Amino acid sequence: MDLYQDAMQLLLFRNECVEWPELQNALQRALAHRPVAWHFPVKACEAVGARAQDALHAVAAITCAHMAIMLVDDILDEDPRGAYRQMGVGKAANLAIALNGLGIAVLLDTHLPNSARALNQMILRTAYGQDLDAMNLNTQDEYWAVTRLKSSPYFGAALFLGSLFGGAAQELAEEFRQLGELYGEIMQIHDDLNDSLAVPANVDWLAGRSPLPLLFAQIVDHPDRPRFIELRNKVNNLEALKEAQTILVRCGAISYSVNELMLRHAQAHELLNQMKLSKPESIAGLLNESIAPVKHLFAKVGADFDATI
Repeated sequence: MDLYQDAMQLLLFRNECVEWPELQNALQRALAHRPVAWHFPVKACEAVGARAQDALHAVAAITCAHMAIMLVDDILDEDPRGAYRQMGVGKAANLAIALNGLGIAVLLDTHLPNSARALNQMILRTAYGQDLDAMNLNTQDEYWAVTRLKSSPYFGAALFLGSLFGGAAQELAEEFRQLGELYGEIMQIHDDLNDSLAVPANVDWLAGRSPLPLLFAQIVDHPDRPRFIELRNKVNNLEALKEAQTILVRCGAISYSVNELMLRHAQAHELLNQMKLSKPESIAGLLNESIAPVKHLFAKVGADFDATI
């Protein structure tokens, strides 16, 4: 049995789960669908010289938080694949509340009860970010505010908690949080690039949302701007989508987004180099992995990643 399975067993055998079949069923489903970055607490724990097993409670708590975030996010996005479609909006929302409470309870049971404060702070920030994101805000300042609230806190908390359970001092744990939040921004930009270049058109095109490339093409003054705005709501037609995506490349929206991603990647490496870690390679590996999906995306659409930067 691996560490993730150990963390899930830690949750499944709690009284709250034994007494509530729907909560237990949700956690059972998570055994087959591990949340993104579940292993981040483990990597941070190992980076400070502790055992992977020391991150067990952090992994359990982060798993609960991620499940809750996704339940709510699917409701807000009206995702046709969301679990709320089967169980109903009310039950899904209630289950999200329960999962957040369960994650905090797991941390309160440890020798580091203050870790629960960090998880609670992440939940609050993410909820505010989800609320702002649902408003479809349309300026660059608003975009970055939403990204730093909705996308970054989860990754920051995952590294922060892992380092804390590994014995890191508060100052070092805060550096892990900063590193994780930069990673979260990188992942958001990557998702935006993927959504903008997807074929057929991703829902963001028609739902009034503004992934970074689309936002750039809409608000920056360039010759194709009027045409892009005209095409924005016609991308159910593949020819219109192809033309709009060509404009994204030609107007510099893709280059701008990749550059913003690479700036954050460089900042994260700079921060990592300043941190005093027993095994920095465990975190360096995470940062290198964060660039791989972007290169893969560019290869898929036949674009030169290095030439776009």
